[in-house]
Amino acid sequence: MATFPLLSSGSLTQYPAPFLVSQNVGVIRFVDGAEQRFLLQGVGLRSWQIRLDLLSESEVAAVESFFEELSGTYSSFTFVDPVTGASVPNCRIAESSLVSTYVDVNNASAFLWVIETNG
Repeated sequence: MATFPLLSSGSLTQYPAPFLVSQNVGVIRFVDGAEQRFLLQGVGLRSWQIRLDLLSESEVAAVESFFEELSGTYSSFTFVDPVTGASVPNCRIAESSLVSTYVDVNNASAFLWVIETNG
């Protein structure tokens, strides 16, 4: 399984590095207009915002080639949680496109969301 590429500093992302925990909720709507809500899964799934600024051309090329290798959102990979340092299997890239900007020589940026899945 593929692993998210590291920066030349050895880190995965730059700060601030926000992350979210979400749970899927099912809703049953009754004829009288009342609703009943219930969890579809027992554990919350995490999402990480990866914002990378001031990257060298080789670093942004590594992120772009990783995105192309995964075919965007279709393949899963192992992501190391920047907060805990634990490896999280079965992660995917949330968007079908990668936003990368080349500002100057050895000055590029990239932005994406990584989401944890059930498998």
